[in-house]
Amino acid sequence: MKRFFGVLLLLLLSACAMTARYGNGERYWIRPDEAAIGMDDSVSLLYYANYVRSLSASERDRETERQRIAYMRDKSDFRRLQYAFALTAADAGAGDRKLAQQVLEPMLDGKHDSSVSALAALLNSHMGAVAQAQQQGIQMGAQQGQKRIDELEKKLDAVKDIERSLLRREKGKL
Repeated sequence: MKRFFGVLLLLLLSACAMTARYGNGERYWIRPDEAAIGMDDSVSLLYYANYVRSLSASERDRETERQRIAYMRDKSDFRRLQYAFALTAADAGAGDRKLAQQVLEPMLDGKHDSSVSALAALLNSHMGAVAQAQQQGIQMGAQQGQKRIDELEKKLDAVKDIERSLLRREKGKL
């Protein structure tokens, strides 16, 4: 009997260790207290997006590479979105956003009857809005820079005028 309980305890502890390490099985980004039976892919992907956003830069790079490899093996809609979320998390550059849009593009043709196609359209729209906002920021920065250049040129012209008038005065005195 003691042996049975010892084996049972050992199995339970190993199961706890596996759960703690890998989270919710294959969906490691879902904490056990957040897991719900029958959670659909869309909700799971939203949890994943939140998980990736919370990672440090080095962890996010590793996670992106992990998802790239998984996407190359399995080009399912779920993997596409997971890879796209990993690419666009936090401070993603324009190149990563462009790659994410290319990954999502096949899902946006309206022919997909996937439960996650609406989420793909939303993510694509968000990436477009971020790119547009960054472009507007660049344009505003350029406009402000040009305005500053114009102001400095006016000041330089005023200094040159003062210098010329001082030179004329000195020539008149000599």
